[in-house]
Amino acid sequence: MNIIIDRASPIPIYLQIKQQIRDRIVTGLLPPGYRLPPERKLAERLDLNRSTVLNAYHELKAAGLVESFVGRGTIVLDTEETDEGAGEVTDSASAPASLYWKPMLTAKAAAESSSLIRDLLALPKRQDAVSFGVGVPLPEPELLEELQQMAGRLFTEDGGEVMLHSPVEGRASLRQALCDRMRDRGIRCSKEEVIVLSGAQQGLDLIARTLLSPGDCVLAEEPTYFSALQTFRAAGATVIGVPVDEDGRLRLDAMESLLRSYRPKFIYVIPSYQNPSGRLMDTSVRESLLHLAYRYRTPIVEEDPYGELAYGEKSPLPIKAMDEHAHVLYIGTFSKLLGPGMRIGWIAAPKPILKVMGRMKQLNDLHTNSVAQKLLEAALREGAVDRHLARIRTLYRARRDEMCDALKRYAVPGMQWDVPMGGLFLWLRLPGCVNVQELAVRAADRGVDYIPGAPFFAEQPKGSYIRLNFARADIERIGEGIRRLCAAVEDATEGPEVTGEREQEGTIPIV
Repeated sequence: MNIIIDRASPIPIYLQIKQQIRDRIVTGLLPPGYRLPPERKLAERLDLNRSTVLNAYHELKAAGLVESFVGRGTIVLDTEETDEGAGEVTDSASAPASLYWKPMLTAKAAAESSSLIRDLLALPKRQDAVSFGVGVPLPEPELLEELQQMAGRLFTEDGGEVMLHSPVEGRASLRQALCDRMRDRGIRCSKEEVIVLSGAQQGLDLIARTLLSPGDCVLAEEPTYFSALQTFRAAGATVIGVPVDEDGRLRLDAMESLLRSYRPKFIYVIPSYQNPSGRLMDTSVRESLLHLAYRYRTPIVEEDPYGELAYGEKSPLPIKAMDEHAHVLYIGTFSKLLGPGMRIGWIAAPKPILKVMGRMKQLNDLHTNSVAQKLLEAALREGAVDRHLARIRTLYRARRDEMCDALKRYAVPGMQWDVPMGGLFLWLRLPGCVNVQELAVRAADRGVDYIPGAPFFAEQPKGSYIRLNFARADIERIGEGIRRLCAAVEDATEGPEVTGEREQEGTIPIV
């Protein structure tokens, strides 16, 4: 691609670059899918500052002519789908123009959001790839066999009834089974205070649609589950991160200050083996947080996907179990225990708010999958879930230990982590000299993936992190995956590291 720069022209150089590339795209000389030269290489070729080329590429992106993707570079888009080709009218009835959809989108749907995680997961994978990325549990053969047998009996014994509607709130017998299970963890509620969901994500969406209006504020731990951040922002809310101290404990003084200043609609927390950090909130912090919620009349949304995945002592009681004044909305799910295809979750909440959520859910999907509800109820009643949990706690703990041992062997100086005492994730802080964009490509080239840490923060994090799922990978390949990851970190290192390495047993990760 030959770009000619006229340094005597009054037209800024970045616009000259933009115009010449635009002309080639519109005329078809640069077809859809063509990869533009990296900014740094084009800048060197033209003897320019890299920021000049970067500005030109930004202009092309704003015009809808190109898009950047992690690991693929800057790619030419189909101009029929962009503003450049929009609005043209043809008199030919036989060849109508393609409909241009972008102006028809709602403001929420059109809002730009980070595609980094999607791009990383879409990177080409080697045949021998080791994945630490997607946050899902291990498919366990014994569970699959038991569910298969239960499903056969279900369709044989229930006949066509299994295919009928269920109540919007969920099957009464399943809601009672969930109440019985929550009672084992200290939560006492009736089935009238439970609504069955299509996974915990629907619970976040229901709470957002029920409680949040544009301009509202939500307080959340830093870091926290990125889909929750996206859901609350999509509802028009501002999410403010609450910091932790040097030991990883939630800063209650900061929480109180933010409660006083912003009067948020609710506080969002994952107290047990948090996603992404693996952090376990101790009992004293849970109690203090609840009393702050009482004092400032603020609900707490407690999500608890991992509370039953403890690899030592049981996790502390959920905050919901301590709540005596109906301030806590509790979200549970089986997707992180049994598998992501088991889209069954639930909310336990005070009756007045639950009735409103029921109406909102009915508008969304009428009710949760009837077959899945009956299958899960059978798995709970017959003990399959408990047997599965007993097995995977042992399996996951061994995988966690293998990952931590491999990190001790291969870690680059400056890497920092703590050993999670439950859940699925290890939270790894990178040396400050690592180029995180370069790391994504280098890791993909070496056949290992992960989830970057930045999307888990409400604001710009002070440091670079990645999340590793130790539960799903083959235990015999975890060491090799960590070796590759650490080699990729070395590849992406730009200079000397200024912080020291830290490794310690404990429940609180470096944040």
